[in-house]
Amino acid sequence: MKHSEYQQLLKTDKCKAQRTVFDEYLNYVYTIAFNRLRSCGSREDVDECVSDIFKDIFDSYENKPIADNDIKGFISTVALRKSAAYYHRLCRNKNSISLDDEHTDTFPSDENISESAEKNEMRRTLMKLIESLGEPDSTIIIQKYYYGRNSFEISGFVSLTPAMIRVRSSRALKKLRRLLSDNDISI
Repeated sequence: MKHSEYQQLLKTDKCKAQRTVFDEYLNYVYTIAFNRLRSCGSREDVDECVSDIFKDIFDSYENKPIADNDIKGFISTVALRKSAAYYHRLCRNKNSISLDDEHTDTFPSDENISESAEKNEMRRTLMKLIESLGEPDSTIIIQKYYYGRNSFEISGFVSLTPAMIRVRSSRALKKLRRLLSDNDISI
C-alpha cells in the first residue's frame, strides 16, 4: 500500500484504512518486535509491543509528511524504535530490585542462589546454542518450544510451508542435541 492510497482510503473510511494497514503489515511488525524482544520478553510482551506500535502508527501517521510514498519505511522506523524502547524497559525491569521501606532489614527467600545462577547460565547457554543454528531454524525452535506455536502459526513468521517447518524443526533439534552433547550439557 502506498501513502497516497492510504490517504485516499483514510478520507473515506478511517477504520477500513487502519484495518488494511494492520492486515498488510502485521507479520512485518510482529517479526521486528519478536526479533528484538525474544531474548528478554514473553509472548505477551511482544503482543503488547505490536499493539503499541500500531497505535503509534495510527496516531502519528496522519500528521507526518512521508517521503516518496514510503509507508513501509515509516512503519519499520516506528516498529524498530518502539521495540527498542520495550527491550530497554524489559531489561531494566529484570535487573532492578525494588526495596520497600518496611523490608529493608532482611530479604527472606527460599530461593537457592547458586541453583538460580546455574539455571540462568544454562538458559543463556541454551539461547546462544539456539541462535547459533541460524535463521530460520532458531526462529522455528523458539516459536515452537518457547511460545508453543504449531507449524501453521510459525509459517506466518518464516515464509515456509507447515510441512517444511516440521522438517526444519526436526533437523534443527538434531543439530541442537549435537551441540548440547558437544558442550557436555544435558537437559
